[in-house]
Amino acid sequence: MDSTNDSRTPASPPDASHRIAIVFATPGALDGGGGIGRMTGYVVDQFDKSGTTRSIILDTRGTGSVLLSPLYLGLTLTRMAWILARRKASVVHINVSERASFLRKAAVQAVAGLMSCPTVVHLHGASFVEFFEGGIFARAISRWLFNRCGRVVVLGDNWRDFLVQSVRTDPRKIRVLYNAVPDVGADLGPPVPPEPDAVLSLLVLANLSERKGIGTLLRAGALLKERGQPFRVTIGGGGDVEGYRAMAAELGIAENCSFLGWIGREEAHAHIRSHDMLLLPSTHEGLPMVILEALSAQLPVITTPVGSIPEVLTDGETARIIPVNDPQALADAVVQVGHDPALYRRLAENGRRLFLKQFVIDAYAKSLLAIYQELDRSGAELSGELDKLAGSAAAASKRR
Repeated sequence: MDSTNDSRTPASPPDASHRIAIVFATPGALDGGGGIGRMTGYVVDQFDKSGTTRSIILDTRGTGSVLLSPLYLGLTLTRMAWILARRKASVVHINVSERASFLRKAAVQAVAGLMSCPTVVHLHGASFVEFFEGGIFARAISRWLFNRCGRVVVLGDNWRDFLVQSVRTDPRKIRVLYNAVPDVGADLGPPVPPEPDAVLSLLVLANLSERKGIGTLLRAGALLKERGQPFRVTIGGGGDVEGYRAMAAELGIAENCSFLGWIGREEAHAHIRSHDMLLLPSTHEGLPMVILEALSAQLPVITTPVGSIPEVLTDGETARIIPVNDPQALADAVVQVGHDPALYRRLAENGRRLFLKQFVIDAYAKSLLAIYQELDRSGAELSGELDKLAGSAAAASKRR
């Protein structure tokens, strides 16, 4: 895949008059964009299946040195201007997080505005509140971007409330869409709790940083070892791999930890299907897709009450939720879930039910298409199949 851009056309496209094109402006495209790239990839895959949508993916950052980021952005803006000038796209979907992402996405918004193409700004930034409150410039560029776009998509009610109350975004343009994922566990049988004396297989899938609570995780591992609780933890993700590998050695748990580095979607799904529980003790989050994937596969989750997580998960029912930066609480929760078969089954089964009710990718894609339709009142480009999709999305929203 070209890291600068990618164009996806349905394998069996319908009549051109009913096919629409969406430009996704996203950091790192699909392969190098972390959670944002993964979410975009899931949406694009679903659009491909629908046969009504052509997706154009433009990389706004690149996957190499940060010094090359302006070059990638320039190439993206040039290609996007060419696409929009020829009326080859109906909507530009702008994925934004925080910090420098806002500068890049403001440039994307400016070009789309000059070309009179409607935009959807999709806020993913787990640390957006801290960014916004960090200075006058951050507040100004955030307000400019959210005021200029046609619609804003956020990951939960807490983000919507912050945009309305602090950023002063028009509430009429904000739409709440929880993340969604493919059904990783569609073919799995009933959950099987670990045996009483089993070595607990723990899974972490995240960019390795303190924001993801990796230090807390390793300290909890040291406490488990002190207690005599056998465990193995698989840690998949980029970031400061060598730094945390050294920390594991200092804590005396190097032999308990397997650091895989960055892994792709298929490998991540295989690990989700084969471990005893997922750990994500983050300090900041949006709504992590790895949690939703774990729910789909009946993999019990231990996490923290940050971002939109407490909006969708209930402690003791669909997950174990522990305080932030608390290795003792994390170790206690691991032992509890690993040694209480009734709790293990309850978390696994309730998590699966919650996934099927609220996080299926098909309904999510239809909801996105309905938002795109809102931006084209004439119906000239977003007609036909979208009317049916919008009706499905409305029905899905009522069920949530």
